[in-house]
Amino acid sequence: MPAGTATPVAAAERTAGPVLLGVRHHGPGSARAVLAALEQCGPSAVLIEGPPEADELVPLAGQEGMRPPVALLAHVLDDPGRAAFWPLAEFSPEWVALRWAVERGVPVRFIDLPAAHSLAWRAESGERGE
Repeated sequence: MPAGTATPVAAAERTAGPVLLGVRHHGPGSARAVLAALEQCGPSAVLIEGPPEADELVPLAGQEGMRPPVALLAHVLDDPGRAAFWPLAEFSPEWVALRWAVERGVPVRFIDLPAAHSLAWRAESGERGE
């Protein structure tokens, strides 16, 4: 990282408002940085890139038997071949943030384009979700 570039934790120290953490999906370094920033900031809510339809599944991340690898899956009811998934590994920053929040009772929401919109777009364009 170039000199003078803020780390996620250093950036979090300078603000009382929202903290945005850029991550590399499935990046162990990003996962460590996210955990450090969450520990330092102690946010009152956590927003994670993912389909908002999955908000109701958040409590599952706190269940004893729920261990990565896991994935969120969305598909068209009458055409399961049209699907999208969001894989989570133990070293995924999204999984680390999700577990951190669930273990502390901090509200979590997924924020991204709804899966229903993505799947509808694929149907209109003739693509098949993989």
